[in-house]
Amino acid sequence: MSQNSNVQQTAHLVNTVSQIGCIVGVVAIVIIGVSFGVGWYIDGLLGNDDRKWVTIILMLGSFPVSLYAMIQISLRTLARANARAEALEASKEKSEAQSEEKNDIS
Repeated sequence: MSQNSNVQQTAHLVNTVSQIGCIVGVVAIVIIGVSFGVGWYIDGLLGNDDRKWVTIILMLGSFPVSLYAMIQISLRTLARANARAEALEASKEKSEAQSEEKNDIS
């Protein structure tokens, strides 16, 4: 494997990890924010001005949901990235084989 190929693979890996980190962070913030907003709204409807029990319960429940979503998103994104990398590697091997055949013919 050449130095250039290693650099390309490292760059691809860094890009994938960065994408996963950004997506997971945004999803976690959205889930926690939605649970907070819904809990606050329900507490307001129920007249729970002193103690926001529904908000607390939904906030505590949002953490396992966020964790599950993070794991699923990470696994799916990583699987897609691996599939792309394998397809790219296969196309490179195919093009190298074709160029060798052309050189052999000449």
